[in-house]
Amino acid sequence: MKKYLVFIFILTAAKSFACNCGIVRLSDLQQSELAKSECIFIGEVIEIDDTNLTFKIIVTESLDSGDAIGNTYLGKNWKSCSPVVDAHGQWIMYGQMKDGFLRPNLCGISRSFEDPIVRKVSNNPNLYSKNINDEERKRLFNKLQIENKRKAITDLDHEINALRRLRDEK
Repeated sequence: MKKYLVFIFILTAAKSFACNCGIVRLSDLQQSELAKSECIFIGEVIEIDDTNLTFKIIVTESLDSGDAIGNTYLGKNWKSCSPVVDAHGQWIMYGQMKDGFLRPNLCGISRSFEDPIVRKVSNNPNLYSKNINDEERKRLFNKLQIENKRKAITDLDHEINALRRLRDEK
């Protein structure tokens, strides 16, 4: 009985510290990010330290005219919320400076160019159908992933172009 109580306590405690970003339309997320971000830029992640939850990113293009090209930020990932900077390469970054670290906005849309899908959830009911076997489900899942990535790349391209227009109008 004692083991069960400890397990329930741990599960409850973990749940209380986890975040729930929910599913929101990308356009709403983009507007929110624009309003609350201190830094908006494209950068190259050059270093990741999983132990300390930190990363280094070099600004390659400022999208809000606030970041000098070539500036290197030491960023810090959140422990339980997305986005998590977990891959080298180009990223679009929306964030704020806190305690000397660049912090991606909680539940934000900072993401890598390699994997630009904002929320990796499929709402296709066929995936959950009992009328298809595992092989068909896997094939459908892979097809949906390809379609999602293609759409995410297009969305990212449109987003960057819109941010450039806003920046250039200033």
